[in-house]
Amino acid sequence: MAASLRKVTAELLEPQRTDARYGRWVDALLIALIVANVIAVILETVPWLRQRFGGFFWRFELFSVAVFTVEYLLRIWSCVEQGRFRHPVKGRLRWALTPLALIDLIAIAPFYIALLIFGGAGQPSLILRIFRGLRLLRLFKLTRYSPALQILRQVLKKEAASLAVAGFILAIVLVIASWGVYAMEHKAQPEAFGHIPAAMWWTIVTLTTVGYGDVVPITAGGKIFAGIISLIGIGMVALPAGILASGFSSEVTRRTKAYNRALRAALADGTISEHEAGHLEELRERLGISEDESHYLADAMKKHYQHSPGKACPHCGEPLK
Repeated sequence: MAASLRKVTAELLEPQRTDARYGRWVDALLIALIVANVIAVILETVPWLRQRFGGFFWRFELFSVAVFTVEYLLRIWSCVEQGRFRHPVKGRLRWALTPLALIDLIAIAPFYIALLIFGGAGQPSLILRIFRGLRLLRLFKLTRYSPALQILRQVLKKEAASLAVAGFILAIVLVIASWGVYAMEHKAQPEAFGHIPAAMWWTIVTLTTVGYGDVVPITAGGKIFAGIISLIGIGMVALPAGILASGFSSEVTRRTKAYNRALRAALADGTISEHEAGHLEELRERLGISEDESHYLADAMKKHYQHSPGKACPHCGEPLK
């Protein structure tokens, strides 16, 4: 009984894996609750709304935390239905350390930490306000339901080393540029460039091409140096953008190839059975491929087989020559 109930729970919480119809309703309700939480956190910062509807905001917070806590506990309980988390103890621990599980935990942890430390909601301290602001992290729970955000997560994971190198280079440029503008400007503008930390703030906003109001170099050397830093800043901002763009392109290509392989295998016998169609639909949603693109790939694959008749490989679906 418990095993069957756990399986049903897993199907409801992971409809992408099982294609459970009611699970999609659960997903939709959780997405709506996450969005409502973010809106509530934003509106709660408006003084007159907080004074007038403070009780409602608090009750809504209690309700949301209760729902997210139950969701998290149910996911831990039912995750053993997935093959790689099969072990009742190690499997659950392994699941709890996955990125999506950590996001689920972070979404509810600030509430319990604030409640444990302050014991209530009426404390006006800065630390409590920070803990309350961390509720905005619940927005990251949407990565569980959005294929596009899942692609972003995969790209960030794969390109972490490249982004770290770009960040390290940016840090080197920041330190050298801060020292340079300090050396050239601190005598002419001691109030603006009196020390390297102040110059470092100017360098950050210059490298990011934001600008720093009226604080600009006035010496000839400082102006030349600032112009060089501004040009370098354009390249430094473009570097991580280029890395992410390349990563996105590679990830989308990889997912398209994965769907193509599955499509070839399904068409190996010339027709797509109902079971194969269900598997392809599940794979399409999990990979974030649109219906139009999947139809285009299927049509192209069928035309390919029509022009290349013969037996196909049972593993990859490629026609055998």
